[in-house]
Amino acid sequence: MSEGAVKPEIAAEPRRARGRPRIADLAELEARLLRVARQIFIANGYGAASMNEITKAARVSKGTIYSRFPSKAELFWAIVDGQIQNPGGWVRYAGPKPRTLEAMLQSFAERALEDSLAGEIVQLNRLVHAEAERFPELGEAAHARWRSGAQQVAAIIREYAELEDIPCRDPEAPAEMFITLIQGFCSNVMLRGKPATGAEMKSWTRRMLKLFLAGRQDW
Repeated sequence: MSEGAVKPEIAAEPRRARGRPRIADLAELEARLLRVARQIFIANGYGAASMNEITKAARVSKGTIYSRFPSKAELFWAIVDGQIQNPGGWVRYAGPKPRTLEAMLQSFAERALEDSLAGEIVQLNRLVHAEAERFPELGEAAHARWRSGAQQVAAIIREYAELEDIPCRDPEAPAEMFITLIQGFCSNVMLRGKPATGAEMKSWTRRMLKLFLAGRQDW
Protein backbone atom coordinates (compact mmCIF):
# COMPACT_ATOMS: atom_id res chain seq x y z
CA MET A 1 0.00 0.00 0.00
CA SER A 2 1.13 3.56 -0.59
CA GLU A 3 2.31 5.61 2.37
CA GLY A 4 -0.54 7.34 4.14
CA ALA A 5 -3.20 5.13 2.50
CA VAL A 6 -6.01 3.91 4.71
CA LYS A 7 -5.80 0.17 5.24
CA PRO A 8 -9.21 -1.43 4.64
CA GLU A 9 -10.71 -3.34 7.54
CA ILE A 10 -11.02 -7.09 7.11
CA ALA A 11 -14.12 -8.44 8.76
CA ALA A 12 -13.54 -11.24 11.26
CA GLU A 13 -14.87 -14.57 10.06
CA PRO A 14 -17.10 -16.64 12.38
CA ARG A 15 -15.77 -19.90 13.75
CA ARG A 16 -17.23 -23.12 12.38
CA ALA A 17 -19.13 -25.38 14.75
CA ARG A 18 -17.24 -28.44 16.03
CA GLY A 19 -17.80 -31.87 14.53
CA ARG A 20 -17.28 -33.59 11.20
CA PRO A 21 -17.86 -31.02 8.43
CA ARG A 22 -20.43 -31.66 5.72
CA ILE A 23 -19.59 -31.31 2.01
CA ALA A 24 -21.41 -27.97 1.98
CA ASP A 25 -19.36 -26.87 5.00
CA LEU A 26 -16.12 -27.78 3.21
CA ALA A 27 -17.13 -25.79 0.15
CA GLU A 28 -17.99 -22.79 2.34
CA LEU A 29 -14.70 -23.17 4.20
CA GLU A 30 -12.69 -23.02 0.98
CA ALA A 31 -14.73 -20.05 -0.26
CA ARG A 32 -14.10 -18.29 3.05
CA LEU A 33 -10.35 -18.91 2.86
CA LEU A 34 -10.23 -17.49 -0.66
CA ARG A 35 -12.37 -14.50 0.32
CA VAL A 36 -10.18 -13.64 3.29
CA ALA A 37 -6.95 -14.21 1.34
CA ARG A 38 -8.17 -11.97 -1.47
CA GLN A 39 -8.96 -9.17 0.99
CA ILE A 40 -5.54 -9.47 2.66
CA PHE A 41 -3.65 -9.57 -0.64
CA ILE A 42 -5.46 -6.41 -1.74
CA ALA A 43 -4.94 -4.66 1.61
CA ASN A 44 -1.27 -5.56 2.17
CA GLY A 45 0.11 -6.54 -1.23
CA TYR A 46 1.28 -10.02 -2.17
CA GLY A 47 4.77 -9.69 -0.70
CA ALA A 48 3.65 -8.39 2.69
CA ALA A 49 0.72 -10.80 3.08
CA SER A 50 1.46 -13.92 5.11
CA MET A 51 -0.19 -17.30 5.49
CA ASN A 52 -0.21 -16.76 9.27
CA GLU A 53 -2.20 -13.54 8.88
CA ILE A 54 -4.67 -15.22 6.51
CA THR A 55 -5.03 -18.15 8.93
CA LYS A 56 -5.82 -15.85 11.84
CA ALA A 57 -8.26 -13.68 9.86
CA ALA A 58 -10.10 -16.75 8.55
CA ARG A 59 -10.10 -18.25 12.08
CA VAL A 60 -8.85 -21.65 10.96
CA SER A 61 -5.88 -23.78 11.93
CA LYS A 62 -2.63 -23.82 10.00
CA GLY A 63 -3.28 -27.46 9.16
CA THR A 64 -6.61 -26.54 7.60
CA ILE A 65 -5.20 -23.92 5.25
CA TYR A 66 -1.97 -25.76 4.36
CA SER A 67 -3.85 -28.98 3.59
CA ARG A 68 -5.71 -27.07 0.86
CA PHE A 69 -3.10 -24.51 -0.21
CA PRO A 70 0.47 -25.65 0.56
CA SER A 71 1.92 -22.22 -0.26
CA LYS A 72 0.99 -18.57 -0.66
CA ALA A 73 1.57 -18.90 -4.40
CA GLU A 74 -0.93 -21.77 -4.67
CA LEU A 75 -3.45 -19.78 -2.67
CA PHE A 76 -3.12 -16.85 -5.06
CA TRP A 77 -3.40 -19.22 -8.04
CA ALA A 78 -6.68 -20.52 -6.58
CA ILE A 79 -8.03 -16.95 -6.43
CA VAL A 80 -7.10 -16.32 -10.07
CA ASP A 81 -8.51 -19.71 -11.09
CA GLY A 82 -11.77 -18.71 -9.43
CA GLN A 83 -11.85 -15.60 -11.61
CA ILE A 84 -11.33 -17.78 -14.67
CA GLN A 85 -13.84 -20.50 -13.81
CA ASN A 86 -16.64 -18.53 -12.17
CA PRO A 87 -17.77 -16.52 -15.22
CA GLY A 88 -16.97 -19.34 -17.63
CA GLY A 89 -13.52 -18.05 -18.62
CA TRP A 90 -14.14 -14.35 -19.06
CA VAL A 91 -17.72 -13.66 -20.00
CA ARG A 92 -21.22 -14.82 -19.16
CA TYR A 93 -23.78 -14.69 -21.95
CA ALA A 94 -27.52 -14.16 -21.58
CA GLY A 95 -30.21 -14.19 -24.23
CA PRO A 96 -29.90 -15.20 -27.89
CA LYS A 97 -26.44 -15.55 -29.39
CA PRO A 98 -25.39 -12.66 -31.68
CA ARG A 99 -25.68 -13.42 -35.40
CA THR A 100 -22.28 -12.10 -36.46
CA LEU A 101 -18.72 -12.42 -35.22
CA GLU A 102 -18.52 -8.64 -34.87
CA ALA A 103 -21.57 -8.52 -32.61
CA MET A 104 -20.31 -11.48 -30.59
CA LEU A 105 -16.86 -9.96 -30.07
CA GLN A 106 -18.43 -6.61 -29.20
CA SER A 107 -20.45 -8.29 -26.47
CA PHE A 108 -17.43 -10.27 -25.29
CA ALA A 109 -15.11 -7.25 -25.16
CA GLU A 110 -17.58 -5.03 -23.32
CA ARG A 111 -18.25 -7.68 -20.69
CA ALA A 112 -14.55 -8.52 -20.34
CA LEU A 113 -13.74 -4.84 -19.75
CA GLU A 114 -16.55 -4.44 -17.23
CA ASP A 115 -15.41 -7.53 -15.31
CA SER A 116 -11.69 -6.69 -15.43
CA LEU A 117 -12.13 -3.10 -14.27
CA ALA A 118 -14.64 -3.75 -11.50
CA GLY A 119 -14.19 -3.98 -7.74
CA GLU A 120 -11.70 -6.44 -6.32
CA ILE A 121 -10.66 -7.74 -9.74
CA VAL A 122 -9.10 -4.45 -10.78
CA GLN A 123 -7.40 -4.25 -7.38
CA LEU A 124 -5.89 -7.70 -7.90
CA ASN A 125 -4.81 -6.68 -11.40
CA ARG A 126 -3.01 -3.66 -9.93
CA LEU A 127 -1.32 -5.94 -7.43
CA VAL A 128 -0.08 -8.23 -10.21
CA HIS A 129 1.27 -5.27 -12.23
CA ALA A 130 3.04 -3.86 -9.18
CA GLU A 131 4.65 -7.04 -7.84
CA ALA A 132 5.07 -9.48 -10.74
CA GLU A 133 8.75 -8.55 -11.21
CA ARG A 134 9.57 -9.61 -7.64
CA PHE A 135 7.18 -12.54 -7.58
CA PRO A 136 7.11 -14.38 -10.95
CA GLU A 137 4.26 -16.60 -9.75
CA LEU A 138 1.95 -13.58 -10.08
CA GLY A 139 2.89 -13.19 -13.74
CA GLU A 140 2.33 -16.90 -14.29
CA ALA A 141 -1.15 -16.66 -12.79
CA ALA A 142 -1.98 -13.64 -14.94
CA HIS A 143 -0.73 -15.45 -18.04
CA ALA A 144 -3.01 -18.40 -17.25
CA ARG A 145 -5.96 -16.00 -17.17
CA TRP A 146 -4.81 -14.48 -20.49
CA ARG A 147 -4.53 -17.96 -22.01
CA SER A 148 -8.03 -18.87 -20.85
CA GLY A 149 -9.47 -15.75 -22.51
CA ALA A 150 -7.56 -16.43 -25.74
CA GLN A 151 -8.86 -20.00 -25.86
CA GLN A 152 -12.43 -18.83 -25.43
CA VAL A 153 -12.08 -16.22 -28.20
CA ALA A 154 -10.44 -18.78 -30.51
CA ALA A 155 -13.45 -21.05 -30.03
CA ILE A 156 -15.77 -18.14 -30.88
CA ILE A 157 -13.81 -17.28 -34.04
CA ARG A 158 -13.82 -20.95 -35.09
CA GLU A 159 -17.58 -21.19 -34.55
CA TYR A 160 -18.41 -18.05 -36.52
CA ALA A 161 -16.06 -19.01 -39.34
CA GLU A 162 -18.44 -21.91 -39.98
CA LEU A 163 -21.63 -19.96 -39.33
CA GLU A 164 -20.67 -17.11 -41.68
CA ASP A 165 -18.76 -19.32 -44.13
CA ILE A 166 -15.61 -17.23 -43.79
CA PRO A 167 -12.61 -19.58 -43.50
CA CYS A 168 -10.08 -19.06 -40.72
CA ARG A 169 -6.77 -20.90 -40.95
CA ASP A 170 -5.43 -19.96 -37.51
CA PRO A 171 -8.07 -18.77 -35.00
CA GLU A 172 -5.56 -18.80 -32.13
CA ALA A 173 -3.48 -15.95 -33.59
CA PRO A 174 -6.28 -13.33 -33.85
CA ALA A 175 -7.69 -14.53 -30.52
CA GLU A 176 -4.39 -13.80 -28.79
CA MET A 177 -4.24 -10.36 -30.43
CA PHE A 178 -7.82 -9.63 -29.35
CA ILE A 179 -7.21 -10.49 -25.69
CA THR A 180 -3.97 -8.52 -25.70
CA LEU A 181 -5.81 -5.45 -27.01
CA ILE A 182 -8.34 -5.75 -24.18
CA GLN A 183 -5.56 -6.10 -21.63
CA GLY A 184 -3.86 -3.02 -23.07
CA PHE A 185 -6.98 -0.93 -22.55
CA CYS A 186 -7.29 -2.21 -18.97
CA SER A 187 -3.64 -1.44 -18.24
CA ASN A 188 -4.03 2.10 -19.55
CA VAL A 189 -7.08 2.69 -17.34
CA MET A 190 -5.26 1.37 -14.26
CA LEU A 191 -2.20 3.53 -14.94
CA ARG A 192 -4.15 6.75 -15.41
CA GLY A 193 -6.01 6.21 -12.13
CA LYS A 194 -9.37 7.30 -13.52
CA PRO A 195 -12.21 4.78 -14.03
CA ALA A 196 -13.44 4.17 -17.57
CA THR A 197 -17.09 5.00 -18.19
CA GLY A 198 -19.46 2.60 -19.91
CA ALA A 199 -19.68 4.96 -22.89
CA GLU A 200 -15.89 5.09 -23.16
CA MET A 201 -15.61 1.30 -23.12
CA LYS A 202 -18.29 0.91 -25.79
CA SER A 203 -16.70 3.56 -28.02
CA TRP A 204 -13.22 2.06 -27.71
CA THR A 205 -14.54 -1.45 -28.36
CA ARG A 206 -16.33 -0.37 -31.57
CA ARG A 207 -13.24 1.41 -32.91
CA MET A 208 -10.95 -1.46 -31.95
CA LEU A 209 -13.21 -4.02 -33.65
CA LYS A 210 -13.30 -2.08 -36.93
CA LEU A 211 -9.52 -2.20 -37.13
CA PHE A 212 -9.32 -5.76 -35.82
CA LEU A 213 -11.86 -7.20 -38.26
CA ALA A 214 -10.41 -5.29 -41.23
CA GLY A 215 -7.72 -7.97 -41.39
CA ARG A 216 -10.11 -10.93 -41.12
CA GLN A 217 -9.39 -12.13 -44.65
CA ASP A 218 -5.79 -12.81 -43.57
CA TRP A 219 -6.70 -14.95 -40.56
